[in-house]
Amino acid sequence: MRKKGVKVYLLLSLLLSVLLPFGAGRSFAAAVTISQTGNVVTASNGVIKVNYDLSTGTGNFKEGSTTLIANFNSDYALNGTSTRYRSSDPATRSASWTTIGTDGYGTNGKMLTITNSLASGSTIVLRIAMYENQSYIIADMTVSNGTSQTINFLEPIAANNLDIGSGSDKRIYTSPYTNNYDFGVAPVNDFGNSQNGYDKPFGVSDTWSAFNGTSYWVASVFDNANKHGIVAGAATTQTWKSMQYLQQASSANGPLTGFSVYNAGGKKSGTSVSSDKFFLGYFTDYRIGLETFGNAYTVGEPKLAWNGEVPIGYNTYYSFYAKPTADAMYPMTDYFEDNLKSLGYNYMNLDCCYQGVAGQTPVQNLNDYVDYVHSKGMKAGAYSAPFAIWDPLTDTVPGTAYTFGDIALKDAGGNRIKSYLDTYIVDATHPGGQAYLEWVMQTYHVNPGFDYVKLDFIDFGMFEGSFYDSTKNGMQAYRIGMQVMRDTLLAAPQDIYINESIAPLLPSGYAHGRRSGVDTTIGLESYPGIERQSLNAAASWWTNGTLYEYNDVDMALPENMIAGFNKMTLNEHTLLSTAIILGGGHWLVGDNVPFISEDRMSILFNEDLMDLVKSGQAAKPVSMTNFYHKLEHSPTAVYLTDTNGDKVVGLSNWDMNNSSSATVSFADLGLSPSTSYTLTELYSQTKLGAYTGSYSRTLKPGESIIVRVSTNSSSLPNPPTNLAAGKTAIASSTWSGWAGHEASKVTDGSQSTRWSAENGTSNNQWIEVDFGSAANVNQVVVYEYNYGNQNFQVETYALQYWNGSSYVNLTKGYTLGDRRVFNFPTVSTSKIRLNIPKARFIPSINEIEAYHITGITGYIVDQDDSESAYSVYSDIRAQVQRMQTFTLTQPSLPKMDVYLYESYVNKEPEDNLYLDIVLLDASNFPTQKLFSAALHPSNVPGSATPYSIYPRLTGLDTTKKYGLIFRSPLTVDDSSTNNKYGFGYSDSNPYAGGFERLSTNGGTSWSTESSGNRDLIFTIYK
Repeated sequence: MRKKGVKVYLLLSLLLSVLLPFGAGRSFAAAVTISQTGNVVTASNGVIKVNYDLSTGTGNFKEGSTTLIANFNSDYALNGTSTRYRSSDPATRSASWTTIGTDGYGTNGKMLTITNSLASGSTIVLRIAMYENQSYIIADMTVSNGTSQTINFLEPIAANNLDIGSGSDKRIYTSPYTNNYDFGVAPVNDFGNSQNGYDKPFGVSDTWSAFNGTSYWVASVFDNANKHGIVAGAATTQTWKSMQYLQQASSANGPLTGFSVYNAGGKKSGTSVSSDKFFLGYFTDYRIGLETFGNAYTVGEPKLAWNGEVPIGYNTYYSFYAKPTADAMYPMTDYFEDNLKSLGYNYMNLDCCYQGVAGQTPVQNLNDYVDYVHSKGMKAGAYSAPFAIWDPLTDTVPGTAYTFGDIALKDAGGNRIKSYLDTYIVDATHPGGQAYLEWVMQTYHVNPGFDYVKLDFIDFGMFEGSFYDSTKNGMQAYRIGMQVMRDTLLAAPQDIYINESIAPLLPSGYAHGRRSGVDTTIGLESYPGIERQSLNAAASWWTNGTLYEYNDVDMALPENMIAGFNKMTLNEHTLLSTAIILGGGHWLVGDNVPFISEDRMSILFNEDLMDLVKSGQAAKPVSMTNFYHKLEHSPTAVYLTDTNGDKVVGLSNWDMNNSSSATVSFADLGLSPSTSYTLTELYSQTKLGAYTGSYSRTLKPGESIIVRVSTNSSSLPNPPTNLAAGKTAIASSTWSGWAGHEASKVTDGSQSTRWSAENGTSNNQWIEVDFGSAANVNQVVVYEYNYGNQNFQVETYALQYWNGSSYVNLTKGYTLGDRRVFNFPTVSTSKIRLNIPKARFIPSINEIEAYHITGITGYIVDQDDSESAYSVYSDIRAQVQRMQTFTLTQPSLPKMDVYLYESYVNKEPEDNLYLDIVLLDASNFPTQKLFSAALHPSNVPGSATPYSIYPRLTGLDTTKKYGLIFRSPLTVDDSSTNNKYGFGYSDSNPYAGGFERLSTNGGTSWSTESSGNRDLIFTIYK
């Protein structure tokens, strides 16, 4: 369906907001009354009250009999001076009030207007709107003077105090300027630190220093125990940037010593200059207050509605960075179509730097990509950083007579301003700048037919400067640019989902979705990037469905394959997944999916989790921690109400070294404390049992679970029994330096103990668990010790079972991490063994668990030549390709281990490494490509290492021959084997079912080497 014109959309939204005010279902004790007794004017609705003393030019904001803000005044500043002109200065004052009736903010509202005619010559007019069904006011101010003034600061409500009444755990809640920075919470008397982010030109670095008290867009002061609190923020952002100032209390749970809401950022001139509107309210639950604030903001700027599905799919960035070629992306699209589309994975999104097909124009590459994705019945996404100027300044802006130098934002001295990315910035007030933004949207998004657009680094558009239109400031320039882009995208013949990446929280009406945090791979102080995502998702739940249709908690990274040995662990993946799944829906996988292990993929395949994603809801914290400002962990418990009324609770332990007790009171979830509820866990698909009143659990280090609390019964199984618990364990060696690292520690049920191999050992170690008698086993879980800092040592491993006379390999691979879950077809065995051929340091394992679970399936080694001695060689480049031929014992190919490496000396290969599986003819020439996957050159191991790939091919003919091809066509042929991709091989014919072949002309012809005795090193699973 084609989108309606944005003007029509906005008009309809505004009409609906007037006819259907949010919160209209709530009723308060009294209608709004405004009266004056002597010099004191009082406005009240039975819950909140404003007293204003015309003799002093100050007022009070109250809840009942509790004064929340005392003696507030209004003030402004002229550009270039530090002098404040205040309503409390010598002045004559008057008050008037009018009825404003019912509008989007509430019902039966009244407007109180306070006029302060200052002796210094200006008039400050403060307007306060109050409604009978709301516990907040809407305030703004105007400064007028017979002579034009240039104003850069407007503060409608400012005081040297703020309190919220009784409370035992009072805290502040702050929001950042953009999502380059973080939401934060801190005690009222200890604000802690911050990056204090604002416009950041090139060369300026962020510093972790004392918080300066400035919150952007919205802030709250609340009690974490009783939940009472004040919420203050921007009701509109039409003209100015909107801030709140908080000054630290002098004692625990004491009143703030300063508070204000104000506009700044650039300047405005005229005989009359007005602020934007501000929201100030008191709530018995500050979380409801933040949700109410989000809805109130949309009265002045309606949310950009989206009628389509929650975006679920893939994004290229973290898996390919600057190397997402067509050769990588077309097969990735095929893989999603074959394996994930049926679960709702429909978006195949390009991020920056799409390379397409070498030799084609960027536009042709985009057109072809969209056509390919659409041919699969899926949706295509694209990327822009539109406010950044990437072209030479002397180049002409397409479709105009201007140069990029003309449209670049300048400072007061005429110097062009650079962003923190070292780019110049588009001045959206310049007609050439507007034409450029429209051209980018039309050329790279609308015309190719994209269905999703990621707009990145759009905070550049809000930088202050000396604009082409000198009457505009940063906020106004940003709005001009964003409107041009939004209108162009909405006018497209196809529906386009608009998602903001690095962007301010407000204004919000230009996109359907917005990232809640910075890139997942960027940590801060003690926080890993995944925890930054979690705390920002927990803090911004209220923007989901109010300011934006869906929050975007960045991408799921099951392994972050591009990180090589330091890739993400299963616990880290699960912690991040909980944050994303419960963060608002938007679920894009940013990882190299054909290489992702089975235990990570189980989350992507989990239908119950995907149903939560599709509901598009965000979970709120049960209780806040002092995250960001005080560097405490992200909240342990968050919850939402599912569409069927069930409560869904995420419980996460962000301490990767220690267990943590978590208790959730059902009353805190809005449930009856006396009703029995059935609890199920969604990751493990198990039934936890029936509980009344609360649920308690000791979370293992780094553990995260999602619990459904329901009045309905469940047919899910109970958690399985650990067959290894308390069983005998022996090891190749044991640390002899001191006691406590014996093999028995891996079966003692404690994550705080561990087996460690002997000092000085690393390679060829093993640990064995003896069940005492034969047992059916189809799952083994291994917990590797993290050396206190997610620092793991095992490089290669083999999980083995005892067949009565010898050990047999179940599975082999590269890296373990904090938790690895191995599923395989059931075996009957009395012993299992973890063999560690290679480790970087002393191998150490916390725990090994074994299970037999009904319905578990998995893969097991079928054919393997990797036990043979082998050599290595690295010549995969340009026209040089290598192929291993093989046969199958069964009609499927779920998994292979491929022994590969990179001979890095001083640079990475210029291209990805591509692994193709092909059908061969009788002469062993490829006739059909069945599967392809691409591996980015970053962090590929420097020695031959088993990389697992998961073709998941079925319906294969076991009478046919197949081939595995290594190629990298755009890697430069410099006649050297340095900086190339390599492979393990043996000339001793270790594999009887095939042999290695070489092509030196890009696969046009092939020759067999070493008389057919050469084989590449690989493993096939069944």
